[in-house]
Amino acid sequence: MAFERTMKLIVEKVEPGKLKGQQIATAKSSSEKVVFDVIEGLLTLKTGDAIEITVTESKPDNLDPYDFCGHGYLVKSTDEKEIFSMWGIVFVFEPPLGLKDNVKYYVCIKKI
Repeated sequence: MAFERTMKLIVEKVEPGKLKGQQIATAKSSSEKVVFDVIEGLLTLKTGDAIEITVTESKPDNLDPYDFCGHGYLVKSTDEKEIFSMWGIVFVFEPPLGLKDNVKYYVCIKKI
């Protein structure tokens, strides 16, 4: 069975990044934390937004429900976190989701 994981999170903060048009969002639940790049024009988030992030090996059949979707690969994994890159857009998952090297994953975000 293909990997799929959905997390319901609250955006705790959105800060300016070092690159033009980049922001860095931190979203948390009681047991998970995701820190990720938000690129101007691709996705708009603000503090307090409820979001759902789905990570899956299979491309979703219908992309319409999502505000943003893309694919990428695991960059690095430790016992504490995983670093995932989607065309240079970085996601840090804490705790690790159990992603594997050299496997393409889709990450889709929607506001809920």
